[in-house]
Amino acid sequence: MDPIKTFFAGTVLLALLAWSCNGSDDVDVSAPSMEIISFAPAPAPGAVCGGMEDSVFTVLGGETLTATLRFTDDRSLSQYKVDIHNNFDCHGHGGTAAPGVTVPNVGNQTEDWTVLDIQGLSGERTERQLQLQVPTDVTSGVYHFQIQVIDEAGNDNPLANFYSIRAINPTDGEAPTLAVSSPSQGSFSAAKGSTVTFSGTVTDNYSLSEGGNGIVFLSYTDLSSGNTFSTGAYIAFDAGVEKDYNFDFEYTIPQTLKAGNFQFRVDAHDGVRNTAEPVIFEVMVTD
Repeated sequence: MDPIKTFFAGTVLLALLAWSCNGSDDVDVSAPSMEIISFAPAPAPGAVCGGMEDSVFTVLGGETLTATLRFTDDRSLSQYKVDIHNNFDCHGHGGTAAPGVTVPNVGNQTEDWTVLDIQGLSGERTERQLQLQVPTDVTSGVYHFQIQVIDEAGNDNPLANFYSIRAINPTDGEAPTLAVSSPSQGSFSAAKGSTVTFSGTVTDNYSLSEGGNGIVFLSYTDLSSGNTFSTGAYIAFDAGVEKDYNFDFEYTIPQTLKAGNFQFRVDAHDGVRNTAEPVIFEVMVTD
């Protein structure tokens, strides 16, 4: 081999090795961390979307959720983000999603709690206090609450500081009661194209229409896949509805369904979106 070419190739290889070694020393791959100094009110274990979570905050409309936090990084912090958004459909995060129930869109007058706040940080260690005020006329239900910290290199741990909040509207904190009289059996068979009638009563301690979220609706889950679907079969409570509502609606089993086992689910919300215990039917869909 040409000695000049050999020398040149060796020089390039040594340079690449040196660059690789020096570069690996300079790359920051360590995620920053967050230490909780205090939360008020303090979180507690609670049920969310049919499962138990370790850290669930319970707050009333008009209250303030306060957090004192310490952020730390081995080199330099960059920013933190606070994100609060509703989890009414149980969409989950980080692979923890439950089968979601899509709620039909109704014209509510309550306020969904939404926060998206990004603030700058600097240095290796700093403390911050958050004052997060719940809307006074908040829509009742479960919300996701995430605090995400990022360093100058863009490292973060997006699922490390993730919580749930249960917000209660101060006007009405009691969930309605749902009773279904038809179908009369908890399990039944229905052929594709056949019509099933769902009848029953929704009862509450307060006007079901006050707040605009009042609704009774049907969804179903394909047990072979675990996927849940809305049906378009629902009744929204008009302004004149008081504490009791007798409902009656029909649903035609789609011809497109694959014969098999399904769960049909009837849900009801009152005006501020307190959620009744659902009524679930085991249904064998046949050809």
